[in-house]
Amino acid sequence: MKLSRLRFNFGFLLEADYGTIRQIELDYPSIRLSEDVTLTPLVGSFTATRTTEGIYIQGQLESSMSLECVRCLEEAIVPINISLDELFYYPAHIAPPGEHRVGDDGMIDLAPLVRELSLLSLPIKVLCRPDCQGLCQECGANLNLGECGCEAEAIDPRLAVLQSLLKDEQNAD
Repeated sequence: MKLSRLRFNFGFLLEADYGTIRQIELDYPSIRLSEDVTLTPLVGSFTATRTTEGIYIQGQLESSMSLECVRCLEEAIVPINISLDELFYYPAHIAPPGEHRVGDDGMIDLAPLVRELSLLSLPIKVLCRPDCQGLCQECGANLNLGECGCEAEAIDPRLAVLQSLLKDEQNAD
């Protein structure tokens, strides 16, 4: 198994006085956090502070992810802002269930946390651009590249009366 590039050794900080702070800068052109998440780039900084309960991580990271537009299925680059604000408990036995812990070796792997926060910051509906036209429902052509030439769909005969009302209203104006 490949080790995470967001794994940091804070053993020195565990031995330091409470309140000791370490500033860490990140500047990765691209980083793969898991099978489903690659951030390009990942930049920013965070502070690690020794507290009575462990190590408190706080900072701001910026990145982007390449996803698929829900309308046209083309690539959409989505900007991501990640706010780190998490306590890693040490020693591990004082951590409440489900909370983050500093490893016995003093290591903290931020990859799972950054992955989770990245996914949570994504919009529900990813669009390549706000005015994306999507795909033609008949032939599947990308309408952002121009008209596809498909005939306008014939109206359902049960709704033809409504169509005539719309035409009458347009003629009255």
